Amino acid sequence: MIENIVKYFIMGTQENLDRFFELAQEQGFLEFISVSAKKPAEMPVTVQNLLLAIKILRKQPVRELYQGGGDLHLAMQVSERIIELKEDLEKLAEEKRVLDADIVRVAPFGDFSMEDIAYIEKETGRKVQFFCMKTDKSHVTSFPNEIIYIGTEYDLDYFIALTPEPVTLPDMIEMRIDAPLGELEKRLDFVEDSIHRFETELKEYAGYIDFLHTILLEELNKYNLAAAKKEVAYPLQNSLFVVEAWVPQNKVNALFGLIDGMDIHAEQVAIEADDKVPTCLQNQGMAHIGEDIIKLYDIPAREDKDPSSWVLWFFALFFAVIVGDAGYGLIFLCLAFFLKKKLPHLRGQAQRMLKLLYLLSTACIVWGVLTSSYFGLKLAPSNPLSQISPLHYLAEKKASYHLANKDAVYQSWLVKYPQLSNAKTGEEMLRTAATTNNKTTYPIMEEFTGNIIFEFTILIGIIHICVGFIRYLTRNYSGIGWIAFLIGGYLFFPTMLSVTTIAEFMGWIDKSTAKALGLQLLYGGIGFALLAALIQRRWKGLNEIANIVQVFSDVLSYLRLYALSLAGAIMASTFNSEGAAMGLFFGFIVILAGHCINMTLSFMGGIIHGLRLNFLEWYHYCFTGGGRLFKPLHKLKK
Repeated sequence: MIENIVKYFIMGTQENLDRFFELAQEQGFLEFISVSAKKPAEMPVTVQNLLLAIKILRKQPVRELYQGGGDLHLAMQVSERIIELKEDLEKLAEEKRVLDADIVRVAPFGDFSMEDIAYIEKETGRKVQFFCMKTDKSHVTSFPNEIIYIGTEYDLDYFIALTPEPVTLPDMIEMRIDAPLGELEKRLDFVEDSIHRFETELKEYAGYIDFLHTILLEELNKYNLAAAKKEVAYPLQNSLFVVEAWVPQNKVNALFGLIDGMDIHAEQVAIEADDKVPTCLQNQGMAHIGEDIIKLYDIPAREDKDPSSWVLWFFALFFAVIVGDAGYGLIFLCLAFFLKKKLPHLRGQAQRMLKLLYLLSTACIVWGVLTSSYFGLKLAPSNPLSQISPLHYLAEKKASYHLANKDAVYQSWLVKYPQLSNAKTGEEMLRTAATTNNKTTYPIMEEFTGNIIFEFTILIGIIHICVGFIRYLTRNYSGIGWIAFLIGGYLFFPTMLSVTTIAEFMGWIDKSTAKALGLQLLYGGIGFALLAALIQRRWKGLNEIANIVQVFSDVLSYLRLYALSLAGAIMASTFNSEGAAMGLFFGFIVILAGHCINMTLSFMGGIIHGLRLNFLEWYHYCFTGGGRLFKPLHKLKK
């Protein structure tokens, strides 16, 4: 929920300043307001070093945690050594790269002594130079006797020149050699040994990560406390302090309890027009997970209604529909249990994200059971897993409706499958089979279930957007009209397309009534929305008529749920059929790899599009956003 925020003016004696701020940090419900546009205090070097050291250690293998205890002095010694080791390793890695390149470059000349080269030059009066040249060019080039061929590596020929004076030769590249091969190799051995020693030492420090994190929190708490004190003004030097703070409405009594016994007075003051009032989100349990999700996109304005719970549960539904497979959901659930076992000490947001994985995987399993979808397997209508599925029940009702009415749908299937004339029940109609390439399929059941899921995704969109309108009816009266418009569209448009809806084949409404009522709701809803907008916003309300296209297109956007679900089901079925045709060994590999790919794509699609439908389509009708999160002074804890 979003808690109302009030503004308080706090004044007290300077003797109580430190105690007041320490208690405020302990209780953590006061956000102090800056009295001037001060830049935040620079992060202390201790905090910077600790942060960098922890970042380095997170990339190291896990070791047994250090249990020896210690203070800031020890933590700084450890962190500085970790940073030093990291810097040395980076320098050594760069030197190794250069040495490797130099060794490859001079290797064709073999090992020699630079002193010998200097001796030759001194005794002979000639200059020794090293050259290389493209092999294809050297084969067609005549060289003087002073140019000595050494060898060939890859597509380069290597030469030594002994000339009275330094020369420049066409098509030849002179090579500067500062150290011979032997010296380079010795230096490389030393560098590699140093890298090994430093890496070993750095890994040994990995056990200090928890200790460094504890000291880091202590230092950050000191830094935050000092930064908060800088927001204080002193109207009478060495006497009084004053400061303003944002306080949640439900914490006002706690504020007076905090200052009880101190020479401090607090008084609520009016919020000024240019004040940027923070948004205070206070959620517990599953709603807190929803709060984490909505923060990914935007912070609600303080006049918004908290969408955390709505976003969470609709996101779980959208994710389940997109993944659309109980088998995949079971694998996600096993992954959640594995992470729970491997990471038992998760706290805070990380723990809530693990709970979200539990929720999403459970939703996938439930949806997969409801739609009898298991690893893309095509189940026969007589299969017990199909029989317990509500989707199968709806498909049977739809088949019974068409069979009883002998309508155009029934006639079209009868042309393809004459044996339908013997069907007496909807179940018998669904069991009509077709055989292709020795594979038995049930085309009527597949089409009916697909049509029902298609319609259900549209219904989800209508319900979701209607919920958005209902949440903001007090601000947008025209929402009533648009709700009527959406319901009318669901009733009317299928009759124009000669499509039988769930409401019709379940016997809740007949086609003629749906057509008449739907048309009335369509026109009546548009008229009411326009009239309500004119009453609420005067002539600006005329813009409301443009929302016809917006509302209609937003509902159709929910068809992405059906499209992504269908794509995943087709891919799963294809991998199953291709794998079955390849034999046991290769077939198993194809099926396993295929399902891993499909599962990954489905997971990504479920996350991206599940959030998108909330943040774009739904937020358009019930979210202002642009808020600033309430950030009280509080103690950081593990």
